[in-house]
Amino acid sequence: MAALRPDLSFPLFGGGSTAAITDRLRLRLLHLGGTLIDDAWSSSDYTAPYWRAYLNLDDGVEVRCRGGAPTALLAGHLYVLPAWLAWAGRCRGRVRHLNASFVLPNLTRERVVERCTRVLHLGGPGAGLPNAWLALGADLTHVDQPSTLHVARGYALVYEALAAAFVQLGATADDLLTAPGEAVLADVISMIERNLGDHLPVARLATVGGCSEAELVRRFHAAYGTSPARWVRQRRVTVAADLLRCTDDDLETIAQHCGFTDRSVFSKAFSALLGCGPAAWRRRERGG
Repeated sequence: MAALRPDLSFPLFGGGSTAAITDRLRLRLLHLGGTLIDDAWSSSDYTAPYWRAYLNLDDGVEVRCRGGAPTALLAGHLYVLPAWLAWAGRCRGRVRHLNASFVLPNLTRERVVERCTRVLHLGGPGAGLPNAWLALGADLTHVDQPSTLHVARGYALVYEALAAAFVQLGATADDLLTAPGEAVLADVISMIERNLGDHLPVARLATVGGCSEAELVRRFHAAYGTSPARWVRQRRVTVAADLLRCTDDDLETIAQHCGFTDRSVFSKAFSALLGCGPAAWRRRERGG
């Protein structure tokens, strides 16, 4: 057993300042699973509040961040895509794809956008963290429903990936996180993501968050610099943009799926966020 140096002094965990940091690291795992993707798969996002971890068992996927060169997601390598990273991904061939998405409701949007501008590579074949992800993925292929142990392992791996991402970014929790007490937003954000096609008034969101409408608006502005209503509109436009690029559905169908009951409102919101109308976006993204 290693002995402590007699001249070494450091703070112990469990004090008030440490508790304040751990309060701000309340992570919500939204999804953990695997799937087979091919040439028909593509994905993109511009406003998502959640982080993603990707580990593929085959080569063929690349991700391009806005204004940058494409990054190949090599087989057996673990990558993290930060929240609010403007990116688009494509697949060539058949790829076994392990992925997770998770949200930290206390992340300050402006600081994350400023600091987290690229795909983060967290190691390749033979490294401890990618191997642990592969082991969990292998276990999950043999079960119909994840057990409590699977979920616990998933959370542990996500926290470890997040820690590695923070170290790589050279950022501490204090650099990126808001004050304690905003973790209630995790439930609200999760509900928005699941129900974008529904009517989502602030009153309904406040009920999910267990607070008043005024308190919810205050918390959204403090954490994300915007209102709940504007947040919902941005998420609807982002999902609509992906559907326009990846499907042949007509504009009216996509608008309704994303909660826009009026075509003109849809076009106006789309242009305000992405700089052109839905039809022009589809033509541009498909090279037509």
